[in-house]
Amino acid sequence: MPTPISSNLRGVRTAIALLTGALLCATAAPARGQGYFGELTPDEQSKVDHGEIIVKVEKTEAPLKRFMVVGRFESSAADVFRVFTDYDHYAEIFNIKDTKVLNRVGNVLNIRAAFQLPWPIGEKWLINETRLQPERYSFVYKRTEGNIVEYAGSLRIVPKGPQACEAYYVAKTDPGIPGLPAWLLNRFQESMLPSSIQSVRDHLKRQKKAS
Repeated sequence: MPTPISSNLRGVRTAIALLTGALLCATAAPARGQGYFGELTPDEQSKVDHGEIIVKVEKTEAPLKRFMVVGRFESSAADVFRVFTDYDHYAEIFNIKDTKVLNRVGNVLNIRAAFQLPWPIGEKWLINETRLQPERYSFVYKRTEGNIVEYAGSLRIVPKGPQACEAYYVAKTDPGIPGLPAWLLNRFQESMLPSSIQSVRDHLKRQKKAS
């Protein structure tokens, strides 16, 4: 039987995996790895070209970092953007409890998301404001309410041909778990964030098989 400490750590890991692998959030970030992440190195670009998902960390002295994941899709930018904005099916795509679009005015949406996490954490939820830029295959969003303390990031999809593109996804998450140090949260974010790209890849594969 697991000890309370091991149970709590397992809950923390699940929390970070779900939160960083689900909805995308607010502060806008440079689309191609510039600014506070730096350019992709030739080695990093080569890895992306060969299907790897790479992770870059924000260049800052702040304890809690932003992370950027970059991944290639063998699908059109329009198809990838469609999945990333298919909020009615986020529970299926990203394995979370539920999502609901509360309201929409033009390209500005307010979305509620709930995450059912293991004991002793319980349910976490948030409402975020999402601003879409469909013509650029991008959006940014930010937490406005909820018991998740911080949740912010952005997405930009760059076409690489008719049936290929790269996704640049930035996120910063603090699920509000008491006693969780920033260094450990950073480690979890870095290890779990690639699941956001992989989940969309898997969903696209399922759709192609079903068609």
